[in-house]
Amino acid sequence: MAAQVEALTSATGLISLLDENERELQFYGLTQLNAVTDRFWAEISDAISRIEILYEDETFPHRQLAALVASKIYFHLGEFDDALGFAMGAGELFDLTDTSSYVQTVVNHAIDTYIARRASEASDIDPRLEAVVERMFARCFKSKDYAQVIGIAIETRRLDVLEQALVSGDTQSLLSYVQHECVDLIRSISVQEQVQELLFKVHMQFDTPDYEAVCLCLSKLNHPKKTAEILEMLVKDQNEDKILSAYQIAFDLDANATQEFTKAVVAEFEAASAAGDGASTPATQIASILRGDETLKLHLEFLFRNNKTDMNILNRTCKLLDSRQSLAHNATTFSNAFMHAGTTVDTFLRNNLEWLARASSWSKFSATAALGVIHRGQVKHGFHLLQPYLPVDNTSASPFSEGGAFFALGLIHACHGTEKVVTYLQDALVSYQGQNAEILQHGACLGLGAAGMGSGNEDIATAMMNVLFTDSAVSGEAASLGLGLVMMGSCHEATLKGVLDYAKETKHEKIIRMLSVGMGLIMFGRKQQADSMIALLIEEEDPLLRLGAVHVITMAYCGTGDNGAIRKLLHLAVSDVKDDVRRAAVTGLGFILLRSPEQVPRMVELLSESFNPHVRVGAALALGIACAGSGSKPAIAILEPMLKDSVDFVVEGASIALAFILIQQNETYEPKVAEVRKRFATIIETKNSEGVSKFGAAIAQGIIDAGGRNVTIGLTTNDGQLNAPACAGMLVFTQFWYWFPLAHFLSLSFTPTALIAINKNLKAPNLDVTCVSRKALYTYPPNVEQPVVQAPTKIATAVLSTTKARRGKKSVADEPMSARSEEAEPVRESESMDVDDVDTKSAQKKARKAGSDSFAVSNIARLLPFQEKHMKWPAGARYVPVKQGRISGVLVVKDTMPGEPEDLVQSMLPDDLVSEEESVDVAMPEPFEYPFDADSA
Repeated sequence: MAAQVEALTSATGLISLLDENERELQFYGLTQLNAVTDRFWAEISDAISRIEILYEDETFPHRQLAALVASKIYFHLGEFDDALGFAMGAGELFDLTDTSSYVQTVVNHAIDTYIARRASEASDIDPRLEAVVERMFARCFKSKDYAQVIGIAIETRRLDVLEQALVSGDTQSLLSYVQHECVDLIRSISVQEQVQELLFKVHMQFDTPDYEAVCLCLSKLNHPKKTAEILEMLVKDQNEDKILSAYQIAFDLDANATQEFTKAVVAEFEAASAAGDGASTPATQIASILRGDETLKLHLEFLFRNNKTDMNILNRTCKLLDSRQSLAHNATTFSNAFMHAGTTVDTFLRNNLEWLARASSWSKFSATAALGVIHRGQVKHGFHLLQPYLPVDNTSASPFSEGGAFFALGLIHACHGTEKVVTYLQDALVSYQGQNAEILQHGACLGLGAAGMGSGNEDIATAMMNVLFTDSAVSGEAASLGLGLVMMGSCHEATLKGVLDYAKETKHEKIIRMLSVGMGLIMFGRKQQADSMIALLIEEEDPLLRLGAVHVITMAYCGTGDNGAIRKLLHLAVSDVKDDVRRAAVTGLGFILLRSPEQVPRMVELLSESFNPHVRVGAALALGIACAGSGSKPAIAILEPMLKDSVDFVVEGASIALAFILIQQNETYEPKVAEVRKRFATIIETKNSEGVSKFGAAIAQGIIDAGGRNVTIGLTTNDGQLNAPACAGMLVFTQFWYWFPLAHFLSLSFTPTALIAINKNLKAPNLDVTCVSRKALYTYPPNVEQPVVQAPTKIATAVLSTTKARRGKKSVADEPMSARSEEAEPVRESESMDVDDVDTKSAQKKARKAGSDSFAVSNIARLLPFQEKHMKWPAGARYVPVKQGRISGVLVVKDTMPGEPEDLVQSMLPDDLVSEEESVDVAMPEPFEYPFDADSA
């Protein structure tokens, strides 16, 4: 029979059987047509009406077969809706196990249709469609393809199927898969919360739940009370393992949760466990960790002791750039701030007081604010550090440096604003009047935004709104941005309405532009909830409000890779009439795809060659943001030619993007690093280079060596969660295009790349972890050698060639034969030495290769992100990490030999910022009279 089917050259005979009256002949005809549909579908399609008639005839016993044949015909015709409709009518004859393109396409279309119907919350879903999807689920369960079940269940909002899948396989690994790979891709916030609640429920079904994962779920659900209850339960039994687990949970919450959530957890935890009574107990330690005190202290220690800043680069840049120009002075300021970010090392400023004195107006503002970047995390000494610059007794003497000091104070306390700092900056908004008030308010608003980021503090928001409504361009610009930072991710309706209404009323472009950024920050991570605002803004005639639509899309779908958001940004990038909108739209692609950076080079390759320079610089920044710290070769290949672009700001953007990508890379790991660094130096040294190009190259030098070469651009945390402050800092940094001081916000994106292991006393013990890889791949780049000025040498007397030849002949003729033979000996020696050199180099190379298979990484040392996969915790080590599967970041370790004395890492960070010689002057004692006549001497 198969041979007869293969021999057919036409389906006309088989089609004619459909017109017979005998049911058996019709059945035979349909059976044969089903077998040859793929070959003769074009011919059979002319008889599709007869096949449909047989399907609609309820007396025909083989209706399902007729539906299957009709479905295949419509599939070949490209009518997938009709193909699905008849496939559903085919019932069990539609074999889901078939791997043909027909079955796969129709099943995919069925799932897409079902997803759309479930998303619209339709109540009239075809039962046959549900049956197809249920059969698909059953097939996946039978083959134990739980990942596919989970994906379809989440898309179709079938939480019952999701729960069944989680408990059917390896539950722990599936829970981790859903939490880290699936949840953040769900567009609907309500569905996302339902999935988190389900994960929490499944976690708690275990006898010993993974409390770290449980608390992560609770932080996503914003349940601080339940989180505090779990922490209190872990510490109350005085069990060391549970206490160490609680410490690790607290560190992870500090890294992954918002400031608003951690503060709420601290309040609940202290109320439940009496952690605020001052005694040093596990409860007080946990409260300290949640407030960020311990993490900041450990990061300061790491950055200070491992600082490898190359001062030669900075000094040479300072010397080459004309500090009398504001652009050049700002470039050096930012480069120094980034190079020393978080290290507390401000020697460059102390050694270049003459250069610093040349700053004027807003350059002075930026130079003072740079102290906040350098001393970020010094919350204990923040006020003391900035005391020389802060106003005294509410009297302003130098508004630009004082405004910069307010900003610096906020940067020092970024994301960890204490009540004292927040209150001080709030008071500064209303304490100063007069012509300089707006400058001070500008710095105070930026400082409040940094310190109160993500806190959702409505008192701060109200104070910002009051400054905004004064309609001052200078203070209103900072208030707009600060408002967005404080209310970040809150989707606060009243704030959004007030911001949008005011953006339509005010005439100040500076305010409208920052309000557009602020709206994006408020909608951070809100995904589908932001769609209505996006639709409203994208239709506005004012290009600055359309710019707001771009920022809302960028932040609402940051890190999701959402196709709808990408489509909107690409449409704006090629169709909008305003260059600012187009540039921001292309840049936004980097934010949305930051979790899949390999897609970005392919997506923006054509845009990087656009005739519009604003699109080109947007493509450069998108590459830098998405591929930050990855050393992506395709991205570098696109950016390198842009360093020679004819437009200065394109060169600036390409320089910054390359610095993002090559941060913490050395020449062994990525050979392009040395060439790119040399290119930055060349741009700065070339006299006829444009000032903007030099500005970009100088900033790039600071970024590529940021934090003493010990930080990277961390838009995601060590646990793979979106790093909200880092994403906000990067977005605000891109606004330096309009306002230079905003470049300091890039410091929020800097994440220390460290191995920091601490014991039960929150002290760092001496320990080693093995890296199974070549050490040369992860070493610090070599310092740039200063050019050596050579003394002038005497020029040799010129000798004519004819005279030289004549003298040569004479000397050879007069020379004895023995001397000639002796002269040839060194040549043979040199030849033999060359051979020896080759052998020596080969031997050295073999020795290096043999001895470089592994090396030890000590505690509180640099550990690069791409190095972590090669790290291995030594077997039988004294200290064992509480959290498995991660080695970077702050790790709590358990001491397996508690009775033995511990060898601790000695802190190199001074307890006080000032030495005894530099201590604050002690006040003179008040006048008094000594009682000489007293009875007692």
